[in-house]
Amino acid sequence: MATGGGVVVSDVEIVEDEHAWMARVDGHAAGELVWRESRDGSAVVLVHTQVAEGFEGQGVGGALVRAAVDRLAADGRAVRPDCPFARAWLQRHPDHPVTVLDRT
Repeated sequence: MATGGGVVVSDVEIVEDEHAWMARVDGHAAGELVWRESRDGSAVVLVHTQVAEGFEGQGVGGALVRAAVDRLAADGRAVRPDCPFARAWLQRHPDHPVTVLDRT
């Protein structure tokens, strides 16, 4: 399934780091989604999604958010999307099983 400019979403490798999910395409850093724990521990806060130059508009950001919320849903964690991109992705996918909390 091509997503715009030649990158196939299934070709996006997602790597979990201590405070980010990182995307790689053909071994190249393609983007990252930075996260942190909420102050009260009730959710994982999605802070910022960034896609590297040359990978914009190719589904990398969406692949990052999907990987993050899939993992969080599987772990029974709630998510708070402070990142506008992640918030918009979740609004476009209201049937995703992750629990979404509003900023408080």
